[in-house]
Formats: sequence, C-alpha cells, structure tokens
Amino acid sequence: MYGEQETGLGIWFQDGIENILLAIDEANLDMVSRFDAPEVRIYRQGFAAAISAVATAFGIRYAPSQTTSGRAMSVVSLPVRKWEET
Repeated sequence: MYGEQETGLGIWFQDGIENILLAIDEANLDMVSRFDAPEVRIYRQGFAAAISAVATAFGIRYAPSQTTSGRAMSVVSLPVRKWEET
C-alpha cells in the first residue's frame, strides 16, 4: 500500500529477469502472430526494441523470438560489461 515500507530486499537475479523477459516476449509474439497487418509488425518491432533496452540495462543480450515455441529462447545471459575509466 501507499506509504508502507517494503519488507523485502528488492534484489532481482539476472536469471529471474531473463525469465520475465522470455515470458513477456513469448506472450507478445503469440498475440501479434494472430494478426497480419503492417501496423502489427511495426508494433512488434517497437515492443522488441523496448525489451532489448530493458535487457541491456541488466547486462542481458536480447534477440527477438521469431516463432512461438511454447518457450521463447530469445534472451541469452551474458556477464555485465564493466566500463573502463579514462
């Protein structure tokens, strides 16, 4: 509720984030695969770009699924890249 303190640690693990992205990708792909219209293809491209941005923020490589398979295999976990100081 509003104004209450969180009791959890607020920690997410990379594999948990990966599974969430996989589920979102699979659900979106299932939905858009039912329609054949240019607007739906554009929507899918934008949706995939948004998932990719979130994945990148967590150090996860994302490649959009192309077909529904029951389990999207479009997110591959990678080590987080460290920035070099100049």
